[in-house]
Amino acid sequence: MTAVELLERYAAGERDFAGVDLNGADLSGAVLREINLERADLSGVNFTAADLSGGYGRECSPRYSLLRYAVLRNANFQDADVTYINFEYCDLSFANFSGAKCRGSVFDNACLLDVNFTDTDLLWISFEGARVEGTILDDAQ
Repeated sequence: MTAVELLERYAAGERDFAGVDLNGADLSGAVLREINLERADLSGVNFTAADLSGGYGRECSPRYSLLRYAVLRNANFQDADVTYINFEYCDLSFANFSGAKCRGSVFDNACLLDVNFTDTDLLWISFEGARVEGTILDDAQ
């Protein structure tokens, strides 16, 4: 699947893109709220300034965007809105989250080797069981 095709299908109302291969795609600035990208190959994808955030369901409970089990090696989330995203079991090695908004996201059991979280909003984040070797947290909040 190409980035253009994903954006067109998303604009038409589709939200389930589980298992897609978007290796190296440019999705900078894209609005992809409450999307399902579970088990997708998103290696090297440029999500700079994109909005992948989840939302709120009834009774103010969060509805997460789903990226569980996705491969996100070398992905760029700089200045992106990734609030309320489920990154459980993802490979986020060498990803860049500098300046991103990550509030309420779940990184449980994820591989976070050499990830850059410089100047990132990390309030209410869960890293339970995550591997975080070499991760940079300078000025993270």
